[in-house]
Amino acid sequence: MHAMPTRLHTLFNLPDEGLPLVFLAPMAGYTNAPMRHISRHHGAALTYTEMTCDRGLLNASEKTWYLLETIKDEGPVVAHLYGSNPDSLAEAAAKVEATGRFVAIDLNAGCPVHKITACGAGAALIKNPQLIHDILKAMKSAVKQLPITLKTRLGPAPDKIAVFEILAAAESAGAGALAVHGRFTSQGHGGPVDLPLLAAVKERAKIPIIGNGGICSKHCAWTMLHETHVDALMIARAAIGNPWIFDDIRTTLQTGVEPPPFKPTGLRPQRDLDEIQRVLNEHLDLNLHFLNMLKEKYGVPRDDTAVQENLSAAFRCHLFRYLHGLKGSSYIRGRLFELQTLPAIREAVSSCLEREAGWRASRRV
Repeated sequence: MHAMPTRLHTLFNLPDEGLPLVFLAPMAGYTNAPMRHISRHHGAALTYTEMTCDRGLLNASEKTWYLLETIKDEGPVVAHLYGSNPDSLAEAAAKVEATGRFVAIDLNAGCPVHKITACGAGAALIKNPQLIHDILKAMKSAVKQLPITLKTRLGPAPDKIAVFEILAAAESAGAGALAVHGRFTSQGHGGPVDLPLLAAVKERAKIPIIGNGGICSKHCAWTMLHETHVDALMIARAAIGNPWIFDDIRTTLQTGVEPPPFKPTGLRPQRDLDEIQRVLNEHLDLNLHFLNMLKEKYGVPRDDTAVQENLSAAFRCHLFRYLHGLKGSSYIRGRLFELQTLPAIREAVSSCLEREAGWRASRRV
């Protein structure tokens, strides 16, 4: 499937490769610079930072600003902010633009986590399209060049569709694009994605629409593109420990042939074990480099021991997803609290991959 250049190419200053665009979605606790770098080098055209609090940026909080740190050669990145006050979000947007690190600034109006909605941010904004308009307009007025975009959901619940009002608010405020998670706040991150409703949003929109939610395979990506005609796709949890999903989707779109239906067995396509080890080690090395960079710049983590501990704790979720479905992954899960250093993690990974290699060899006999 080949696509003509879209307004998104121009908006984010992306090269035209003749394919629909596929992005890495913002995910709290996951989409730091190392994950963005790995995703970019496996086919993500654009990546987003973790959710970053506007007030934390204005208070110069070290724990907030490091969420917006980037590393060399990670490609175009969008800063993803949350908050509920037009003035503070506008001021934060201006400070973010001044860093010179980003191609756009995105407002979160879709996160369903209670600690975010309790302060009126995230999905709580869905109930107030006028406030979304006011925030976006203030942010757009505060920045000099960067586009302002929005990420939201279909509405609070299936009987309370709000996305069309939000679309109108975003368009009238001058937003450059709208990313829509095709679920309702009440669904969290599970349940069916409403593709017909997402298609209706795309049909009505005057700005580019980015489709998000439930894309866990190349077939899911194909289905969303062909049933909704969105301008781009945004991959979230399926990319954790699985950067190859971007390669898979891009290859499928290049062929123009619909892939076989995805069977939700929980199993991913079988990968070459050397490739898994190579990418996993690269991701680990990038995390170590990133944490050392934060230590030098912010004093957090405080020393080399804390760097190792932080690396171990932060990488666990990535680790299990990289090794998902492999023989020996349960063995690693049982040794979780023993993996406190980089060498210990590498040793455990090698052990797991050796077990999987033995199992694969036995299947071929």
